[in-house]
Amino acid sequence: MANQNGGKYGFTGLFPIKPGKTAELRTFLRKLDESLKYPRGSPLSEVSIVHMARFVVIDRLAYQGTPAKVDALKSAYLLFACDFDGFSIDVLIRAMVKYIPCELEAIWRHCRGFPGIESCDDLAAYFEQCQVTTNLLLADRPDASVNDILKGLMYRRRLVKFIKHVQKAQPSPAELKARFEKMWRSLQAVRPSAGKL
Repeated sequence: MANQNGGKYGFTGLFPIKPGKTAELRTFLRKLDESLKYPRGSPLSEVSIVHMARFVVIDRLAYQGTPAKVDALKSAYLLFACDFDGFSIDVLIRAMVKYIPCELEAIWRHCRGFPGIESCDDLAAYFEQCQVTTNLLLADRPDASVNDILKGLMYRRRLVKFIKHVQKAQPSPAELKARFEKMWRSLQAVRPSAGKL
């Protein structure tokens, strides 16, 4: 399936925006990176299965000059592209409804046909209706979950810090082993969050 690469699903959707709501939606989307409200960079950081997400408002098509024709859209569109851990849109919808219901509703209420967030089944059907087939989903680590990647980054960071410390302190081999085991045990209990690393 073109939308699937290992354990990752790539969703791309084009959602028609209600007439007169494009500027309001664009303004709201710009607020999603306000660091005071979203200190980890985005409300989507709260959805632990999301690797990457992007919003784009498309309100016109590029004109490339003569002899090309000027093409016009019948509607402005919200493009939403998202890579997440899972095998269906249903997984993404349930996670977004659970962790960012206010933002989910505030974004898609600007779009035609949005059924609201009361029924995850209706919302998943709406996303499927607006879905564009992904022809090529690239994933550098297709079988690694968000949690696997965050843990890998955290391990690397702590190991670099550990190496710098022992180079300075130059402990005995027994102390080195004990310190390493202590560091390793401390890492096992931690689950890093997106945006904190």
